[in-house]
Amino acid sequence: MSEKIKADNLDEVVKKNMEIHDDIMKRVFIIHEKWNSMRISSSDQLAMQILKTYGLIQMPLDNRYWSGAIYIKNGRKIPVINTAQPRANQYFTAWHEIYHLIFDQISFNHIIENDIIMEERKAEYFAACMLLGNLQTYYSELPEMNFLSKVFHCMAAFQATYKAVLVALYEGALQNRDTDVLRAVKENFDTTFIDMDERFRMLGLDDSLVKPSYVVNVGALQSKIQIRIKKDPELRYNYTNAMFLEDIVKRINLVMEDKNE
Repeated sequence: MSEKIKADNLDEVVKKNMEIHDDIMKRVFIIHEKWNSMRISSSDQLAMQILKTYGLIQMPLDNRYWSGAIYIKNGRKIPVINTAQPRANQYFTAWHEIYHLIFDQISFNHIIENDIIMEERKAEYFAACMLLGNLQTYYSELPEMNFLSKVFHCMAAFQATYKAVLVALYEGALQNRDTDVLRAVKENFDTTFIDMDERFRMLGLDDSLVKPSYVVNVGALQSKIQIRIKKDPELRYNYTNAMFLEDIVKRINLVMEDKNE
């Protein structure tokens, strides 16, 4: 379970990020060197391509607090992304889960709570680093506008969540001793927006980033099941899995049809 970041604990979170910075940047380098042979330039699309190799499941789930997780069955780790969350949350969750899949050697078989909490912090910081790139330069070169408008432009440019952008801006402001940004981040950190899509449109930004995609996609897992069926056509267990997955997809599609009517 990831810690909930608020203005009150922001300094503590940033301090932890600085402690693990070098370690996380090594992992970012590994992703770019070993997991992006096709040189995909879009960070969010690279995340989805990596997750597909693990049998990614994408489906809308009616839980606003649940963005995704790794489902473990028979020793296999299968990532699940909740597409009822805004796309920005999906992209961040994708990189968060990639950290656990590739680098986390603790959370799946460890019971010491403090160690698991630290792995969650590493996964959160890793996701931010994979998405945000050279955020500080982009922010500083934006034309004159109010602070929140700049934040929304940063979100759109880097396909990142509101709080991920604010945490990164806060880190940069601490290093640069920019008291104006430090104050603005703290003042706006706990703000929630029910009209963020409208705010994006008013700035001429694509509001799809802050809306759910409602994608239903189990293709990667279906492909793995079909490979197993061809490999061992006598094993009924594989057919049961295929039928179960097909039934889940049908049920979700029915729900989504009702939702759109």
